[in-house]
Amino acid sequence: MLSSPLLPILRALSKERMRALEKFVHSPYHVTHAGVIQLFEFLKENLNAEDLSRKKLETVLLSKAENDPRRVYHLTNYLLETVEKFLAQEDWEKQEHLRNAATVESLRHLHLDEPATAMLRYARKRLDVDKLRGSEFHGAEYRLHWEAYHLSLQQGRAKTSNAQALSDAQDVAFICDKLRTGCLLLSHQQVTKQTYDKGLLDNVLSFLDGHQYLEIPAVAVYYHGYFAQLGGEGGDEHFARLKSLLQEHTPQFSVSETHDLFLMAINFCIRRINQQEERFFREIFDLYQSGLRHGALLENGILSRWTYNNITLTGLRLREFEWVKKFLHDYAPLLGESHREGAVNFNLARYHFGTGALREAMQHLLGIEYDDVLHNLAAKTMLCKIYFRLGETDALENQLDSIQIYLRRKKVLGYHRDNYLAIVRFIRKLLTINPNNKAERKKLREEIQAAPALTERDWLLGELDIGR
Repeated sequence: MLSSPLLPILRALSKERMRALEKFVHSPYHVTHAGVIQLFEFLKENLNAEDLSRKKLETVLLSKAENDPRRVYHLTNYLLETVEKFLAQEDWEKQEHLRNAATVESLRHLHLDEPATAMLRYARKRLDVDKLRGSEFHGAEYRLHWEAYHLSLQQGRAKTSNAQALSDAQDVAFICDKLRTGCLLLSHQQVTKQTYDKGLLDNVLSFLDGHQYLEIPAVAVYYHGYFAQLGGEGGDEHFARLKSLLQEHTPQFSVSETHDLFLMAINFCIRRINQQEERFFREIFDLYQSGLRHGALLENGILSRWTYNNITLTGLRLREFEWVKKFLHDYAPLLGESHREGAVNFNLARYHFGTGALREAMQHLLGIEYDDVLHNLAAKTMLCKIYFRLGETDALENQLDSIQIYLRRKKVLGYHRDNYLAIVRFIRKLLTINPNNKAERKKLREEIQAAPALTERDWLLGELDIGR
């Protein structure tokens, strides 16, 4: 196969974007070499071919008179550069305010002061009516102040009047970016345990303490988000402020920035839930609901199956059954097609299990094999719980054996292996325990409570209390 990254890029493009790329490639402004267009047309028609080797391209592109194999290499690189320029151009087209500022700069360099001034007024007006006020807005505002300052210098120093506004805009733009990066570093540090040099971050945080810039939503969300992630004294207050800011100002942020902000708040809740702080289930549920309303939990229009799982689990934990049922059906079409059937069936099984409809839950689990190991183990465990509740001992024993065999086959599971082996062991003990023997039940309860990282601890203790 062709080793260039060209093919993966072309295959990733939608039909609409491929048509746009075709126009781009056929423009003599972008492509002046006919061989590049020929290569593009051939690849476009043969994207899914299995024999796209360099030899194949040589056969198509090289004539008998010109059979230098290096020509294919050069044409491939030229086309790759063209495709990369197209992708950059697409991104640039989305950045209206920076494009307008660049136009002002170009006119200024041509010493066309009147057109530059008129374009600056237009750019300022477009920025002022923009409803988005995230970090990109403040970067664009700084850039326009920069152009205004230099245009005024070009027209005569007496007209230079926005120096303070330029400085303030630069401060806000820098602070937004520095805080955003600081939140990213802190998040990575908590996961990887790696220590990062924070640079000027501590200075920025000290500068902001009590400063009026904290009234700017794009500054405030990252300031409070950082201290919420940092934890310690005051962490809960910063989280409450972050959540309040998201509820009030989410429409001011782009989709991608909104996604990052909600993820930061959700991860804060997950850490607290992992510390056995039950009240954060309600907090994270509120964030999930708000995030869904604003489209903040989608990536390129797709809802991750893991997010789908987590939202369902949280709703069921809070016994929000009607809401969960509606969510499962309403958001199923937004799941990635390759994972949709498995995710929907798995979570419908969870829903029916939570509402006590055990046989309906079973029907959604039987016959479904998941491509993810942990998904499979969770489904198998749920079947065990169903069989246990229904008193179908033979089916339960078979399922427990199946989990043990599955765990032996899967070598890379880490602590998950210990967790599921412990679940199997405790379910077997539940099957054999004498429900009338208080000492035996007490001993098992202590074992279950002492087991580390046992995901089914609450269910096991609940079944022990029922005393089958």
